[in-house]
Amino acid sequence: MLQDIMARVPVAPPGLEYLLRVNGLLMKQTRVSTFQSYTTYDLFGTDGQLAYQATEQRECCGPRMDLKVNNAQGNNVLNLFLPSNFCDWDTKLQVFCSTGELLGYIYKEWTSFSIKFDILDPSGLVCLKVKGPGWGEGFMSDQEFKVLSSDKTTQVGVITRVWRGLRKEMFSMKDNYTINFPMDLNVSMKAMLMACTLFIDFLEEERRRKNNS
Repeated sequence: MLQDIMARVPVAPPGLEYLLRVNGLLMKQTRVSTFQSYTTYDLFGTDGQLAYQATEQRECCGPRMDLKVNNAQGNNVLNLFLPSNFCDWDTKLQVFCSTGELLGYIYKEWTSFSIKFDILDPSGLVCLKVKGPGWGEGFMSDQEFKVLSSDKTTQVGVITRVWRGLRKEMFSMKDNYTINFPMDLNVSMKAMLMACTLFIDFLEEERRRKNNS
């Protein structure tokens, strides 16, 4: 199964060709101020190049999550959509490329001690699993979300929420993440890991908003 999601023939959905030549991304929140009601992101490649920018769309009574990803030229390349705005248990994120084609789903598993995600293809087949830190892990340090094969026997990559130091963590909500994956991973799966990182941060932002309300 793992071999099936490695890119034997380099094929990329429109606008995601850049992912063919990198084995990781750095994602930075670019919130202008604490009063900004929506979240924005810059995503850089391992070569330091600004590759993508993401903007959360928020409206009253709208979807729970609606986020657009554009490339550096401003063209839409990826769309993340979580339909329900009324039920927190509906956590199956839909990921579409710019043509409207469904790339797959990201499903948040409900567990008592850690956060977990299944990355599914359009047919619903589990391709990758993402296992977050357990209870007490990552306190005042980097938090790692391990990217595993569907049978959980092989670690494929890692998503890391970067610890920025006590002062910045207390007074700034601009979280940073790194995403590492094999160079030959299928581009659609690289895009799904990018979407999973955005989803992880969205859930963290949602938790903060609830705690502050």
